[in-house]
Amino acid sequence: MATIILSVLIFGSAIALVVNRVRKGRDCGCGDCHSSCPVKDEIPK
Repeated sequence: MATIILSVLIFGSAIALVVNRVRKGRDCGCGDCHSSCPVKDEIPK
């Protein structure tokens, strides 16, 4: 029984993290620096 509860907690938190990342979108925080790089040029605004 404890194994089932632990697996639900572990997988539930992992799924919550993935969903949170997906909901934030493609915001990677690259706009914080004020330098140019090829990655920032390809990110749609």
